Amino acid sequence: MTTNIFEAMASATVVPIIVFSLLFGVALRIVINETGNDSVLTFIDQIQRIVLTMIRLVMKIAPIGVVLLLLMFVAVIAVRTRLNPMLLPGKLAEQTAIAVTTTSSAVTYPTVLRTAIEKVGISQRMANFTLSVGLTMGSCEAVLNYMIVIMFLAQAGNVQLSFGQIMLGMGLAILLNLATITVPGGFPVVVIFLGASLDLPLEAVGLLIAVDWFAGILRTFMNVNGDTLVAMLVANPSDDIDRDVYYGKKEVTADTDVDDMKDVLAKADTLD
Repeated sequence: MTTNIFEAMASATVVPIIVFSLLFGVALRIVINETGNDSVLTFIDQIQRIVLTMIRLVMKIAPIGVVLLLLMFVAVIAVRTRLNPMLLPGKLAEQTAIAVTTTSSAVTYPTVLRTAIEKVGISQRMANFTLSVGLTMGSCEAVLNYMIVIMFLAQAGNVQLSFGQIMLGMGLAILLNLATITVPGGFPVVVIFLGASLDLPLEAVGLLIAVDWFAGILRTFMNVNGDTLVAMLVANPSDDIDRDVYYGKKEVTADTDVDDMKDVLAKADTLD
């Protein structure tokens, strides 16, 4: 056990930190009772407030980054397809609402498929192909998040990752994402497996789990809407976007029984 509390904090060694915190708290209370001076307690309270303010700032900045990334996608769509991007928010509203409430791309998939065909105008053939591939292999935001976590754990534990380990982490992140695509809250399992596979310290995982639900909302939001936007890009060169459907001049109905598909995916999600 380390005798340096700062070293323990830097390396996220939990037991010494807990012991020190308990002893420090007891000693602080004894001193305050004896002297009546609570300036140290006030100082610690101010530090806590500052840290919480920093966390709130990060949580406010994160959605801005997601919106900027989405705007970049939309700009590319507008340039490549020559479609009015102002209509997209209304078309994607339903799938976005389901995505942020379930935090599951798989549960949202039937709605994404129906939206792509009936509201965006992508052909049935193209939507079936691009969106199914996007569901299983296109969750780039989730995989990117896992890689950020790997680098965070490595830095927290002062571990130098080789190029080979980073590539291994990327491969494992992709495969594990495929296995947990229908599982809301599967983040802890994936992160622990990745950390153990790369010999990374797992003590800091608890900090990440505490905010993962909020991050999961943003990941799913980008995953489902990104899949639709990419499907538009793929469908455009082969003229598989019906512009009359996009502009509301014509109505089409998806051939796939979306309700049955939703029930199947929801059941798989429950079993997982």
